[in-house]
Amino acid sequence: MDSQPLSSQIAPPIAEGTPLFEQEGVRSVAVRTLLRIASTALDAERLVRDELAAHPEWNDFDRALYQELVFGTLRMRAKLDWVLTGFYHGEFPKCMPAVQETLRVALYQILMISKVPPQAAIESAGRLLARIKGEAYAAKLVGVLRAITSNVAGIRYPPREQLALHFAVVYSHPMWLVERWLERYGEEVTEQMLAANLERAPLYLAANRVRTEDRFLPAWLEQHSIPFEISPLAPRLVRTNPFLEFSALPIAREGRCYVSDPMYVSVAALIEASLPSRLLYACTTPTLALLPVWELATIRSSGIAILTEQGVLPGWVAGVQQQLGWVPLEVLTTERDATFDAIALDAPSSGIGLWRRKPEGKWRLDSWDLHRAARRTRELFERAIANLAPGGIAVVTVASFEPIETTGFVEWIATTHPELERIPADERIVSPSLIQADGTLQSLPHNHRCDSVFVALFRRRP
Repeated sequence: MDSQPLSSQIAPPIAEGTPLFEQEGVRSVAVRTLLRIASTALDAERLVRDELAAHPEWNDFDRALYQELVFGTLRMRAKLDWVLTGFYHGEFPKCMPAVQETLRVALYQILMISKVPPQAAIESAGRLLARIKGEAYAAKLVGVLRAITSNVAGIRYPPREQLALHFAVVYSHPMWLVERWLERYGEEVTEQMLAANLERAPLYLAANRVRTEDRFLPAWLEQHSIPFEISPLAPRLVRTNPFLEFSALPIAREGRCYVSDPMYVSVAALIEASLPSRLLYACTTPTLALLPVWELATIRSSGIAILTEQGVLPGWVAGVQQQLGWVPLEVLTTERDATFDAIALDAPSSGIGLWRRKPEGKWRLDSWDLHRAARRTRELFERAIANLAPGGIAVVTVASFEPIETTGFVEWIATTHPELERIPADERIVSPSLIQADGTLQSLPHNHRCDSVFVALFRRRP
């Protein structure tokens, strides 16, 4: 342990009046972001986007490092906590939150980021800890970080004989879910799923067909030397670097493309095949799943309404409408009589299927939330299905692969809504690799490299 005062470490001068969580640059801003994520229900993506916009002075390395520190620390939190608990003298879980997040961010750099010298991460953490709790306390924790750095090869994780605990720590997932998957899928598939969930989700972009053609997007990316691949699941999508700042692209500012996912594009394709004249989108709050359906309504000059639990639209929806040039969304009230040829229901799911993009969800969820999500999906479905015209179709999208939210929901519809018939997805419209034996769709991260989403299609009998 270094006996020299931490303030003596070489560091750039701090301007008078600089807020605490700005004094160590991207590292302390990452700590602030993690504290906000832990204390609010806000999405990490939203908070990160706001911080990036607030710091235009950061260079490309700083911006990439900040994102990696936030999302990486969230992804690997259980593993980081296991290591810190083993070296910390006392009870690490009882540390004040700011101390916990500072240590996690520092340890993530030590263990996971080869481009950052461990000493830089340790010294930055030490200075921040000194401002939080004083230099004597900070010096002890700097000693902990240095001890870990000197013994990385000797770190011991739970043995594989304790399989559930081993997976929960090494792959950083809640223990209750690991046990659930092991029982259902077995060791090999569970490990594949856990490993896939630790990967940063690819960024999928779709050309805005209202303003350009699908072929424009890959041509533009190639012209600007931005690596990409055409999605094998939805050829109109390109898959590119997840660290690409989409909002900074000229074609994004010009409204010529938007962020989507292969499954959401597939949903819009299934709806388009029914030639609807009026669409209803039902959700708790609008998400990315809305965008391809909204685009479809604009292209076909179809009316589109939205039914939400809140009854109002978030501010970003108006921004998207203006930027992309799409038709306005009509907010549907439950008191109003209206019929639609097609309904797209974005289920209020547990969000397990989105953990690659939203790793904070792992630490906010428990097993009871699956039941709550399934109940809320049934309630929203009952509200929306009353507006479906005879012969109309309903497409249900669930960002999960938990049976209680997917196949269990389909079984519930078969029991409670005999007027609805389930129809299989057409492999001429969507990728056959997504279609299950019963005609529903299911994507999985370890197989398809996208969000894990379940889709079922129904028609109201005439």
